[in-house]
Amino acid sequence: MRKWKKKHENLLLKFLALFFASLLWFFVALQEKVSQEIPIRIVYRNVPPGTVLVQSEPALVRVKVVGPRSLLRFLPDHPLVVSLNLAHLSPGRHRIRLSNKIIHLPSGLKVQEINPPRVEVFLDRVVERWVRVTPELKGRPEEGYLVTAVQIRPPSVKVRGARQILRRIETISTLPVDVSHKKESFETEVFLEVPDGVIDIKPNRVWIKVVVRRESP
Repeated sequence: MRKWKKKHENLLLKFLALFFASLLWFFVALQEKVSQEIPIRIVYRNVPPGTVLVQSEPALVRVKVVGPRSLLRFLPDHPLVVSLNLAHLSPGRHRIRLSNKIIHLPSGLKVQEINPPRVEVFLDRVVERWVRVTPELKGRPEEGYLVTAVQIRPPSVKVRGARQILRRIETISTLPVDVSHKKESFETEVFLEVPDGVIDIKPNRVWIKVVVRRESP
């Protein structure tokens, strides 16, 4: 008797769950369909070994979504994030068509239009070269004193990055070294400025000796 009662209770619960699920489906399905534009932010993954992503545009695309008004209300205000797999691409410039399948929306919503429908990426080969370091100074020594020399150790560093970028780089600057109100020479360790398109710098900091002397009368 107890087993019979428990079995019927389970059947009743399953029936109620199915009933309310069906009711919810009919409520959503019978609503008037409306459209809404939402922003999508594109991120990239699996950049092929030996290459670097130099350029990608646009960073944001607009997507027109169609569905019941009650579901559209639950879309977030911030841009949705969509990732694109670059593993199959070779170095060079590529135009990638954005498929509806990569945009995951709640059930009941559909992508009607993506604008623009394509994104453009530029992958460049990774190369290495030695680049000379130049000091970046800020401020002025104490009145009557001058910076007469700047010594850098090491004078050059190995830079690794996109081939197109490294072709244009002749020097690597240090972060600013403050010489304000200095009256004597000093030595300090300072990090290097990393240009866009550069992956790595070794070493990433250098020692700088700033020679400060009194002006000749």
